[in-house]
Amino acid sequence: MNREPVVLPNVKTKITTTKKKKKFSMKFLTPWLFLLPAIVILATFLVFPILEAFKWSFLDYKIIAGTGEYVGLANFKEMFADKYFWVALMNTLTFLVIVLPLNVFLPMILAVLVNQRIRGAGTFRVLYYLPVITPMVVAALMWKMLYSQSGIISEFLVKLGVFDGPTNLLVQSSTALTAVAAITVWKGLGYYMIIYLAGLQSIPKDVYESASIDGASVWKQFTKITIPMLTPSITLVSVMTIIAGMKVFEEIALTTGGGPSGATTTLVMYIYSKFMSLDVSIASAAGIVLLVLAIAASLLQMKLTSKREDDLRV
Repeated sequence: MNREPVVLPNVKTKITTTKKKKKFSMKFLTPWLFLLPAIVILATFLVFPILEAFKWSFLDYKIIAGTGEYVGLANFKEMFADKYFWVALMNTLTFLVIVLPLNVFLPMILAVLVNQRIRGAGTFRVLYYLPVITPMVVAALMWKMLYSQSGIISEFLVKLGVFDGPTNLLVQSSTALTAVAAITVWKGLGYYMIIYLAGLQSIPKDVYESASIDGASVWKQFTKITIPMLTPSITLVSVMTIIAGMKVFEEIALTTGGGPSGATTTLVMYIYSKFMSLDVSIASAAGIVLLVLAIAASLLQMKLTSKREDDLRV
C-alpha cells in the first residue's frame, strides 16, 4: 500500500521569521524607550498645562472652587480692553527688538575672536561662558549693585556726560527696560557663542585660504564667507532668542518687579500678576496670546533665514 509522504513544516523558516519580527519590533521600540522619560516630562509640564490654559481661557474659572462657567471669548475681549495688557505687549516687543540683534551678532563676533589661534583663547572661552552658569539670583544682585547710584556704571555714564549726576538706570522709566535687556544679553552671551563656535569650526579652512589668495580682506571674508556659512547657527540663535525674549521673567522679577510705573512689565509679568490675583482665566488667555506670538515670530524668522539659505545654494 502506497502512502503519501508526510510534509513536515519548515521549523527553521518559522524560527527565522519569528526572530526577524522580534528584532524589528525591538529596533522600532528601542528609540521610543529612550525618549519615554522626556516625553513623560514634556507631556506633564508642557503639553498638559498648555491644554489646561487653553480650556481655562474660555471659562470663568474659580481656582479655589475648582469650577468654571463657559464664557466663550469674553476673557479675550476683557484682556484686549485692558490698557495694561497693551503696555505689557509693547514692552515685550521692545525688549525683543533690543535683545535680538545683540544676541545674534555679539556672540558671533566673540566666537570669531576666540576661534583664532591665539594664546589664552581657551581661557577667554571659559570667561565668556561664566555668565551662563551663574545663577540668575546672583547675576541680578550683582547687576543691581552695578546699576545703583554709587555703582560703576552710573559713575561711568556721568563721566561720559550722559547724566548730570549719579542715576540708577533701573528706577528710570526711560532706561529700565534697556538696563534689564543688557542683563539678558550678558547672561546668554557665552551660550550663543558656543553655538557659533561649533558652526565656525565646521567651515572648511580651504575656503578662507582661497579667499586670501584672491586678495579678499578680513572684513570681506567675514561678510561673504563667515556670515553666510553660519546661517543655520544664526537661525537657531534667533529662534532661541525670540522664545527667551518673549517669556523673559526672572531678570525683571529680581531687579525691577515690573516697575517703574510698568516700564518693564512684560507679557509674562502681566500673566504672573493676573495669576497672583487669582484671575486665572485672563492669565490663561494672555498665555495663549503669548504662545501664538512666540510661534508666529519663530516661524517668520525661520522662513526669512531659510530663504537666505536657498539664495546661497543658488
